[in-house]
Amino acid sequence: MTTHADDAPPYRFALLTAVIVLLGYFLTLAPTVTFWDAGEFIASAKILGIPHPPGTPLFVLMGHVWGRIFPFGEYAFRTNLMSATFSAFAAGGFFLVVHEGLGRLTDELDPRRARFIRIAGAMAASLIAGFTFTNWQNSNETEVYAVGTFMAACICWLSLVWRRQRGGDRAPRTLWLMLYIAGLSIGNHLLTLLVGPGVVMGMIATLRATPASNPVRRRSEWAEVWVVAGTWVLLIGMGLGSTTLIVFGALCFLGAAAFAFTSGVGRFAVVALLFSSIGITSYGYLYIRSKHHPMISEAQPDTFRSLLEVIQRKQYPVRTPLDDPTEMSGPNNPGRSASLIVAQFTNYFQYYVWQWSSGVKPQVGKVLLTLLFFSLGLLGLVSHWYRDRPSWWLLFGVFLVTGFGLVVYMNFKPGFSLAYTYKAGLWPNPTDHEVRDRDYFFVVSFIVWALWAGMGLVTWARRFAGKFRSPIPAAAVFLVAFIPFASNYSAATRHNPIDSRLAGDFAY
Repeated sequence: MTTHADDAPPYRFALLTAVIVLLGYFLTLAPTVTFWDAGEFIASAKILGIPHPPGTPLFVLMGHVWGRIFPFGEYAFRTNLMSATFSAFAAGGFFLVVHEGLGRLTDELDPRRARFIRIAGAMAASLIAGFTFTNWQNSNETEVYAVGTFMAACICWLSLVWRRQRGGDRAPRTLWLMLYIAGLSIGNHLLTLLVGPGVVMGMIATLRATPASNPVRRRSEWAEVWVVAGTWVLLIGMGLGSTTLIVFGALCFLGAAAFAFTSGVGRFAVVALLFSSIGITSYGYLYIRSKHHPMISEAQPDTFRSLLEVIQRKQYPVRTPLDDPTEMSGPNNPGRSASLIVAQFTNYFQYYVWQWSSGVKPQVGKVLLTLLFFSLGLLGLVSHWYRDRPSWWLLFGVFLVTGFGLVVYMNFKPGFSLAYTYKAGLWPNPTDHEVRDRDYFFVVSFIVWALWAGMGLVTWARRFAGKFRSPIPAAAVFLVAFIPFASNYSAATRHNPIDSRLAGDFAY
């Protein structure tokens, strides 16, 4: 794909977007330790300890280095600021993703107006995504999800950079970098790897929509995409420590590598495996550090066997997607019921409502805001589909896997916020419920919908730009992007006397 100078990615505006989002996070940043896992992560980063499985070695090392680079305020404040910074730069990354996807959404406008709407739309989408409730909460405390979101944004953007570079020497290097980040992310959280199916779907759609004219090059590009896919499956298996998935992933990679060698790009497959493997080496920290007996050493992974058990998360009870999660897994488990599946999807849609209106008290306000952003997201989804199919497949694949796909795979117990089920007697025991609401697992799907909502605003702005000579009506449309900041501020801020998410957990 050839590009023109005036179509170059606007990195300065991406940086500006990141700074604006970071300012919002800074205003609401937790001044000290928050509830749940944050205290363990902060203490582990300070002393180079080992938190609960899977140990998050990369996150611990990053927190330790960050705490030394920024020696201001108490240690918890510093690591909280690290989360805010990485999440803000994730917003900058998603700005670039949306800006690329909007390229054909403004074709019929004059170049100057098209450029304004495209940049404003990308900023609007990133601001909406940055201040969705769950993303905002993840960004104000010391947690792995902000870094995971940043890596996901980088990988999505790099897949679109590859699209721009196709046919040149830099394209394979971009894919190697993408796989290196994917391998690196295992040491933080597997959330990042969930963008893999969307990335591969977007790449396949790109090759189908604009196949290379040279048949040799066309075959080599397909081989590179299949190597990326095979490597990704292998990384997922290694991240979970699953022997079955590792064997399956190895077979996928070997098949793709064989195709690559017969297509003249065998070197690409070898380097792809090497780079992704380098990223995983952060787990060596757990083995080495555990032998020094730090004060925090969960599961004490000082042998290869105990290290493998940490990676496999042996500490936690088994739960398969077919189980009833309120009962122990095994032959006596009654299985996942229809009522439970309904409750799990009800939870997801409840979390979806939170993204736009967590600080709004009147129910009518919550309903109106939810309908507004649902409609904008749907409009953006449709507009994106018609204008840029490959990047649509990228975002759709990410949304599907990190949203509905996770509901099916994670198989959570009913959330604490489903109080009516408790009162109705469907799940009467507190142990029948998750210890807290799990909205943070689905954060990337909410971000993607927010990006589509920003694209929906562009669709409206484009219509106004065609009807009015003045740019003011079109610009006014983008003011909607500030609604999530206003509607979620009081709920997302960490300056409340009690953590807002914990307060919600005690709703009944």
